[in-house]
Amino acid sequence: MTPEEAQALVGDWTPPARWRGFNLLGLFRAPTEGLAPDPRVAGFFPEWEFEALEEWGFNFARLPIDYRALTTGDDWTNLDEGKLALVDEAVELGRRHGVHVQVAMHRLPGYCILDQTEPFPLGTSPVAQEAARRLWSALARRWRGVPNEALSFNLLNEPTRHVAGPNYPPLAEALLAAVRAEDPARFVVVDGNDCASRPVPELYGVPSVGQAFRGYAPFEVTHYGCPSMPELPKEPPAWPLRPGYGSPWMPEDALGLFRPALDAGEFCMVGEFGCRPETPHGVALAWMEHCLELWEGLGLGWALWNLRGAFGVLDSGRADVRCEDWRGHGLDRAMLDLLRRH
Repeated sequence: MTPEEAQALVGDWTPPARWRGFNLLGLFRAPTEGLAPDPRVAGFFPEWEFEALEEWGFNFARLPIDYRALTTGDDWTNLDEGKLALVDEAVELGRRHGVHVQVAMHRLPGYCILDQTEPFPLGTSPVAQEAARRLWSALARRWRGVPNEALSFNLLNEPTRHVAGPNYPPLAEALLAAVRAEDPARFVVVDGNDCASRPVPELYGVPSVGQAFRGYAPFEVTHYGCPSMPELPKEPPAWPLRPGYGSPWMPEDALGLFRPALDAGEFCMVGEFGCRPETPHGVALAWMEHCLELWEGLGLGWALWNLRGAFGVLDSGRADVRCEDWRGHGLDRAMLDLLRRH
């Protein structure tokens, strides 16, 4: 099928309801030599996570995936059938529990926001770009026929460095074309340029394509205490921020960068948001409510990073929260209730 023939089959689908949910980290990181196992990364997607979303009234699960969790050995082109079956199961669990599943490539051949260890840079390397296109072609072919109500794709997580700037729009278009050649009608969400902060105008008006930005503003609140951000103030934040505290980039500012996409009628959503556990709990909740009200007023969906772990409602490790037991996990009831209201 030629790109032109594929485009002719694309319908202009958009989600019929606002997506509200969580990032599930079952395949977030492949086992890596020298790194301790991540307790959030089970190597699969447990059904109880989907049961929790259904029980609590959420309808969306973003699955950020490391491509190495789907391949055999060091061969980034050799997809492992057994590992792909784990994602098949997650898609089926989503359908069983009324939760839309978004397959999101957090790491593609040649790129991950978390490190620079890939041998070829995706933004400029034809080798890496071909591998990324082949990967998305295979995934699109595998789930062709699954309705958009159940499954969408998120092509690449938070482009920075060599992937961002002028390199990003043609890369996003190439990955989208690889999907559409196999599954012409699939709804695809494209992260914004420059770490998902700015929309991609080259994709305005493309049918069945949405764009996503991030809800991590200001970092002085969301990433307070983050070891990799020593430049942030050492004094705990308040919300609203105290005058003169840090150099904040506010939620309204982040939303403002995406205003052109909203004004153009594009589907937009918040692919990730949340606060580290070092942020005082009351401050985190007040900031979250501010953001959720802002996004709800514009009909924007969102996904908390994550369901369980430091940013989540389960097993966050927050020292200033008395969690209740929920199926053997520590539940932040106040945060959950706040999310459910919005």
